[in-house]
This record gives sequence, C-alpha cells and structure tokens, in this order.
Amino acid sequence: MKYFLKCWKHYADFKGRARRKEYWMFLLFSTIISTILTIALNIAQVVEALNSPDGNPFKMIREGQMFNGSDAVSIIFCIILAYGMASLLPTLAVVVRRLHDIGRKGTWILLLLVPTLLMCIFYFNMFSLAIAVGTGIAVFVVNIALTVLYIVLGCIDGQKGENQYGPNPKEVEEGMNN
Repeated sequence: MKYFLKCWKHYADFKGRARRKEYWMFLLFSTIISTILTIALNIAQVVEALNSPDGNPFKMIREGQMFNGSDAVSIIFCIILAYGMASLLPTLAVVVRRLHDIGRKGTWILLLLVPTLLMCIFYFNMFSLAIAVGTGIAVFVVNIALTVLYIVLGCIDGQKGENQYGPNPKEVEEGMNN
C-alpha cells in the first residue's frame, strides 16, 4: 500500500526511477479499485433494469438504455470517471519512471497513444463495416502487444547503480533499511 500512496504523492513526477515493486503495487491497487467500481456500476445497472417501469428488464438492455440517469448509476459512473481522470497522471508518471529504471526513455509511453488513435478511427468509421472490423482487429492486436510489452518492461530488473535518470531506487531503499 505504501507504494500505491507513494505514486499518488509523486503524481506528476516524471523524473527519476521507479522500482518494479512500486510499479506493480500501483497497478495492482489501481486495478482493484477500478474493478470494484465497475462491479458496483454493473450491479446498479442490473438493479435498475430489474426495477424497470414496464417490468421487462431485457427491453431496456435491448434498447441500449442501461444508463438512463438513475441516481445510483449516475453517481457510480461519475465516480469511475473521476477516478480514471485522477489516476491518469500518476499512472503515466509511474510508467515513465519505471521505463527510466530500466534505462529507456520516457517517450516510450507514447506507444499508448496507438490504441487510442485506432479507437478514434474505429468509432468515427462505424458507417463502414470493413473499416470498423479492420480497425477493431487492429485495436485488439495492438492492445495485446502493448500489454505484453508493458508486462515485460515491468518484469525487467532495473539497471544496477546510477543511470542517466538517477540512482537505483532499490539500492537507495536497501541502504536506508541497513
């Protein structure tokens, strides 16, 4: 938990290095929070559908009205949106610091823009089935590749000693514990 809080304290710090433990703990706790919020949203949507005015929950689902502004759904949706926006900068910062720890430039994070751009193409070309399907497949493949890349980058041990981005945080932390 201390590493999760450390990332929030250094939410906009793109300098220096982040050890694997900091990177993975931040991603773990962030994923747990996002999962809990998403489950709460899904439960609220199901309860809303079951309490539909005409007694037919599947009609709302079929007509795409699962989010029609009920209090619980709206509040949970706003919380998810707020958490996503608030955690964006600390997530980017810890990824950049992690890249620095293994001796890579922080600009590698720009690879994350690729699926975002592909998703924009996907959503704006819904009128062309061929483009939509092709872009959807490309988004899937790129997301898988980037997920594997960031898992691998998160598993590589940081460079020993000091590098161009600063001292090894693992060695600094171990020196403080001795």
